Amino acid sequence: MAIQITGQYTEPCKVSVLCDNESLSDNLGSEWGLSMALQLPGDDLWLWDCGASPLFLKNAQMMDIEVAKAKGLVLSHGHWDHTGGMDALMQANFMGPVYAHPDFANKRYSINGKDGSGDASFRCEYPGTIIVRDNAELDDSLFMVTEIPRREGFFEATEGLFVDPELTQPDHVRDDAFLLLMSNSGPIVVLGCCHSGLANSLYHLRELTGIDSVHAILGGLHLYRTDVNEFENTAKVIEEFNVRTIAAGHCTGKKGYDFLNQRLDCEVLPMGSGSVYEF
Repeated sequence: MAIQITGQYTEPCKVSVLCDNESLSDNLGSEWGLSMALQLPGDDLWLWDCGASPLFLKNAQMMDIEVAKAKGLVLSHGHWDHTGGMDALMQANFMGPVYAHPDFANKRYSINGKDGSGDASFRCEYPGTIIVRDNAELDDSLFMVTEIPRREGFFEATEGLFVDPELTQPDHVRDDAFLLLMSNSGPIVVLGCCHSGLANSLYHLRELTGIDSVHAILGGLHLYRTDVNEFENTAKVIEEFNVRTIAAGHCTGKKGYDFLNQRLDCEVLPMGSGSVYEF
């Protein structure tokens, strides 16, 4: 289903990183997990993922962000490092809806070097969820996009992921999603882990919207298990979409970040707990 974009915000939008693998502030903690807060004009607040633990709530308090007042929580996918703080969020009196792909609570497993398989599933209790099977308009000029097609020959970050504990059935993470924020500066793409691969994600965005130029990309690129060939392919698609700013954290990996920082002419920013980006 195509996305009908009728406008964009005329006042600044702010994206704050509540938790990430690293911290850019001495006062904020870090963990292998991701959570962001999107502050829209008119004091509308949205949450993107909730990390691996209650840490994102502690960091949000230090950043003076009242996450319990958010209009909604959107899950990039169901892995534990993006959903593990949900119980704590509910206990903090969050009353908004939770948006997720129907596969978000499926059982899933990853290769564990010590004892074979590790449980990578969603682990929390949760209230009623608004299921998004393809895309949804969450707010004025804010959209969730999922069910991203995987094109033959294009990278998808699903190595080592399975839907069975015997590790025989690959998990293609069909619940992988991203956000499109039509900011005052132009389109902003907010990623979780980008298991679909950046090229597949951006090409799907273009098919749905006609957008062929993106102002900024924020989030995890899941390059930490790949090599220089995929680093280069990622750089090329970033250039193809005329991206002006990229902030890559979480599962991007240091080698991937360093490559993009040296390879690209656009602004490449670090990302970590406490990062704030305004558009």
